[in-house]
Amino acid sequence: MKPERELGISNQPHASFKAFRLHQPAFRSHWHYHPELELVFFSKGKGIRFIGDDISMYQEGELFLIGENLPHTFVTYEDESASFVEALCIQFPAQLFDSFTECRPLTALFQEANRGLAFAQPADELIACLKRAVFSTGVNALMALMTVLAELTNATERVPILTEVYQRHAALSDAPTRIRTAIDFINANYQRPILVPEIAQACHFSPNAFCRWFKQQMGLTFVDYLNKVRLTHVCQLLVSTDFPVGQIALRTGFDNISTLNRLFQQKLHTSPSRYRNKVMSGKC
Repeated sequence: MKPERELGISNQPHASFKAFRLHQPAFRSHWHYHPELELVFFSKGKGIRFIGDDISMYQEGELFLIGENLPHTFVTYEDESASFVEALCIQFPAQLFDSFTECRPLTALFQEANRGLAFAQPADELIACLKRAVFSTGVNALMALMTVLAELTNATERVPILTEVYQRHAALSDAPTRIRTAIDFINANYQRPILVPEIAQACHFSPNAFCRWFKQQMGLTFVDYLNKVRLTHVCQLLVSTDFPVGQIALRTGFDNISTLNRLFQQKLHTSPSRYRNKVMSGKC
């Protein structure tokens, strides 16, 4: 499933950034990307996050900084303790602070955000600034956003979400270009069985050399990465279609439903059917 390009702040000519609060029974955005960076803080609610090729659970109180044009979506669901979901979101262009010499340290933070950054339980003072950025206007909102970003620049608890090499288009040297060849091959063929010898040949490696090289570059074995890509598409189809789980398994390259169920349980700690039921029960 291809991500949709979202307009972001391009449809707001009188604003330099976009800030808003979501407060609703459940939150289920479409798979999308936009040229702006985005801060997302969930003050209430939990669910599944899709950022790039990562699928993980997220909890109440987590803050995310998502890089430019990085595909993402969040699926939350109601639980027994919360009747609604609340999130604070700010979308802003990386160039917003270019004219300020003092803001140059933000450049490194924004580059890190290309992999997606997670901040677990950020300080109360930071969240207070984030709220001011969302609920204030004009200079006060801009100053609050600058304070939030300055604090995140110094935060030591930030965790990158994606591997260093991801399948987005970028200017790459010769070595990463071979990785992009491998990733593009996986993205084009994940719906069917992919044998190590054929992808190794596409990347001009012997099978054994390919396996060693791929793990060095990606931090995952080829099989683990392939399964991760397939599970990403499984989750998207579970949320966006009513296809039976068995049909989804075949559409995403799994040879049988048992294999899908086992991997799904390992990664998301539930079954595909229960995952779908839980997400859809919290649908607006």
